Amino acid sequence: MEGAPFKRNWSYLPELVLHWISEKVKSIADFIRYRTVCSAWRSASLPMPRHLPPQLPWLMIGHKLNADQDDDGKRLFYDLWKDKMHMLDLPEIVDKGCSGTHRGWILFVAREGREVFLLNPLTRARIPLPPFTFPVRHLGEEWHAPLHHTPHRFSPHLHFRGIKMIFSSDLTNPDCLITVFLHGQVFCYRVGDLCWTMVKNPLKNDVADATFYNRKFYLLYHEGSEEDIVIIDSDNPNEKIPCRFGFKLGNIRYLLEGRSGVYLVAVKYLMEEGLEDKYELYQFQEQSLKLKHITDTSNTTIFNTNNFRFLAICSNDWDCLGGGSMYIVMFIPVYEGNDVVGHRYSIWSKKLEDGELEQRRDLDEAPLQLIGPDETVMWFQPSLV
Repeated sequence: MEGAPFKRNWSYLPELVLHWISEKVKSIADFIRYRTVCSAWRSASLPMPRHLPPQLPWLMIGHKLNADQDDDGKRLFYDLWKDKMHMLDLPEIVDKGCSGTHRGWILFVAREGREVFLLNPLTRARIPLPPFTFPVRHLGEEWHAPLHHTPHRFSPHLHFRGIKMIFSSDLTNPDCLITVFLHGQVFCYRVGDLCWTMVKNPLKNDVADATFYNRKFYLLYHEGSEEDIVIIDSDNPNEKIPCRFGFKLGNIRYLLEGRSGVYLVAVKYLMEEGLEDKYELYQFQEQSLKLKHITDTSNTTIFNTNNFRFLAICSNDWDCLGGGSMYIVMFIPVYEGNDVVGHRYSIWSKKLEDGELEQRRDLDEAPLQLIGPDETVMWFQPSLV
């Protein structure tokens, strides 16, 4: 009809143009929406794109409101970049504990450790891991030894929450080593292994934290221990390098793995001086076995939900981040009159230099929690790879 408005059919754009558009999308949430427009747009984009930059973390929150509510597998994810809450329906995780995250993958553990698997909640890819009920080997043992001859086991009383997890490379690499730090003990697993392997603690002191970088395990000890760090070579576990730095690091210390090495964060309590906590950042020098104090942290933002769930990113990549700070999650009571009727989660940032707190966001979209803080609350860096 003459004069009728022209309507463009966007599904008939040339495939080359659609592919060019898809590579201009930088947010993972926008990229997922792009692929759902129509079949032509979906086929013109890669399901596992490599052009997406590292994403700002999402905060994963359980949807369970009280102790009597059944787990329905639904989980809320607060998208820091988009300032938006996403709800994902994940029926495969019903009654499974969320124990740790790394590079877009979440570690889920069934009751008593009878089932353990990795899940990417965006792609729904799943990788089974040996149950924590299996015997474990010690690093350096002969692999041809029968599994039932191995006397070492996980403690049946372990609480499989708050697990720190590190990948040595992408999971697509068959040589990828998955390392977990659980209740002061370090375990690792490579695809094809029959069971977990324990990295034996060479000291009598308890391990405060651990990480894996450049084919080496780094075991960090509490203040007052015989050594500050012991390095164990995964290819030659009999080679152990003790490190003592000769100065106090702080009341609490933990390790971060970065693009250019291993970092250490030391927390010093200054309450007796009328100040907030002070955070100091160090980089471990692999050649000299010393720590380099990083005085300029303006390019560093750390995300924290509890003592073993830390994530560090480059602040300069994100205009919305304040560098030299740590993002933390608080559980805030909600009152009606003088009565507490529930709690909400709130995101705050804390300056590394002086501990000064600033409220960033109340998560009002999340349901009012009627029970204590959800142990599954943790930062998760989304990825489609």
